[in-house]
Formats: sequence, structure tokens, C-alpha cells
Amino acid sequence: MYMPLTASEDGIVQFVKQPGVSLEPGDILGILTLDDPARVKHAKTFEGLLPSVGTPNVTGNRPHQRFRYLTGILNDTLDGFDNQATMHSALKDLIDTLHDPELPYSEMNVVMSSLSGRIPAKLEESIRAALETAKAKGDNAEFPAVRLKKFLENFVQENIRPTEEAMFRGQISPISEIVERYTQGLKEHETNVLGGLLKKYADTEALFSGSIEARVLALREQNKDDLDKVVSLVLSHSRAQSKSKLVMALLDHVKASGLTVSNPESFMYQALQSLAALENRSSAAVALKAREVLISCQMPSYEERRAQMEAILKSSVTSSFYGEGSGARSVPLEICFHPRLTAKLEHRRLRHSRNS
Repeated sequence: MYMPLTASEDGIVQFVKQPGVSLEPGDILGILTLDDPARVKHAKTFEGLLPSVGTPNVTGNRPHQRFRYLTGILNDTLDGFDNQATMHSALKDLIDTLHDPELPYSEMNVVMSSLSGRIPAKLEESIRAALETAKAKGDNAEFPAVRLKKFLENFVQENIRPTEEAMFRGQISPISEIVERYTQGLKEHETNVLGGLLKKYADTEALFSGSIEARVLALREQNKDDLDKVVSLVLSHSRAQSKSKLVMALLDHVKASGLTVSNPESFMYQALQSLAALENRSSAAVALKAREVLISCQMPSYEERRAQMEAILKSSVTSSFYGEGSGARSVPLEICFHPRLTAKLEHRRLRHSRNS
């Protein structure tokens, strides 16, 4: 078979392949030496700037899309990837998203859209009606997690056979997972999300206390069948300084926002305890900050201290005598909180208690 090869310029051809040989894709048949070498076009190094192409994945502006995108950035930072340029802005945007009352509704709408037609119509109508009723109360309406949980439990008890209950619960597990996360409200959900980030840092850094070589060898022995996990852990630890900046910012937010920390059963308390127990040098500042946050957050809040002071001052201006039902003299609350009278009133209360 003959195939013509046409050149756009004149020159002398020097064949490399002999006639009749077999050819493979990409083989060089010959070299063309141009009569005018100036006609040769040379490749030049690109020295400009590439256009902005955006993020690798399309990111929407709905609350659940922003939440997933921002938590991904912070988790990548904790995994050892360099996101210093966007870390602080991502944390700020994540906190704003966690405070958005639309977040649970947005997540539930996505799940309901995916499960529509795959769950009983009666249950689907009940859930959608509960969501619409809650939304009708206003933009800041609380997500009806408790009510939805009751709907699910009652539906299972009344309409599902015991032999099919496990399968049905697995089918509605995306709904149950959202309901459980928001049962205690947005504040508790924020606490759990931020606590999860802190716990992830603590779990990784706790593996590298002591000699780094010894710890890596121990991890290799423990994960012989999954060395990629060892590589991921070592990569994360190698960026401990960058991760510490994120964790310190999280701890500052926890301290300033008054999140639930005093309860030993809370997830945030356990995460802070894990941080405070870190002993390696790279996490010394984080451990110290975690202890500071634990001490600060276990102190009574301003409202609790105000209530205690009010009770003390009220008791200090109450005179009681033997045989009388009550002999209270009321003093206006504004006078009670005058700084010059507080010490005098407390002294008077102690004197009455000694006399009685």
C-alpha cells in the first residue's frame, strides 16, 4: 500500500526506514532538511500565567455544599497537605456555616431527594410536612429533629415487621444520621464537628510520642497489610507545625464562644483531654492551650456567676429572728450590685450568721 507524505516546505529528504519494513505507530520514516532553515519553528518556553480555572470540583453555595467543602479543606490540612493560604478563611466560613439555621434543612432535603420513592410514601409525607411546618415559623426556625425522631420510631413500631426492622433501619439510616446529629441543636452540632477536628489531630500526634524512628517502625509492624496508612500518618505528622496553627485557632474559638466543655461526657471535653495529654515536643503549645481552655471553660459562665451573686446579695439583706415567719427587707437590685456596698453586705451576712 502506497501512502503519500506531503511536506509544506521544500528540502532534502533522508530516509531512516528502508522500503518494505514493518512500521509501528510513532516510527520516524525520514528527516527533512529545509532549503531555508529560517522556516523551522522552535518550541518556546511558556512564561505567562495560566488562567484561573477554579476549584477541581464544582462547589455550590448551599449550606450543605459549603459545609462539605470547608470540612474537606480543614481535614486535608490535618492530613498534612499545605492549605495555609485558605486555612483561616475556611475556618471562619465553616463557623458561619455551622451557625446557619438552614444547614440541617439543606442536608435533609438532599437526603429526601435521593430516598424519594424508595421509602414508604406515608413516612416521606410525614417528614416533609414536619419540615414545612418548622420552616413556616420563620427563617430562624429550629430544626425539628426530636419530632422527626419520634416519627421514625412510631413508624417502625406500627408498620414494620420485626424481621424486616434491621433492613428498614439501614434503608433510612441517612435520615436517622442527620436527626441524631441535630437532636441537641446547632450548638451541639458545632461542638461535635469542631471536637472531631481536634480529636483527629490528637489521635495522630499521640502515635508519635518519643523517638520518631521507633514510632515509624512500630507503625510499620502494626500495619503490614496497609502501608499506605503509615505513609499518611507520617505525612500528617511531618506537617505538625502547620496543623498546630489550625488547632490553636480552633481552641481560641472554643474558649471565646462558650461551647459545652464542662460535661465530662461531651465529645469536646474528651477531645480537649486528649490534646492536653500530648507529650511530644511538636504539640507542646497545643497541649498547654488545651489545658488553658479546659480550666477556663469549667469556670461558671457570666450568667451563672451573676445568679450566684444575686442570691448572696439577697440573702445578705434579709433579717430573720426567732419566732418570725419572715422579716425580709427588700433592697433594689441596682443598689445590691453597687461595688462599694458588696463588701459591706457580705460582712453583714457573716455577722448575722454568727449571731444566729
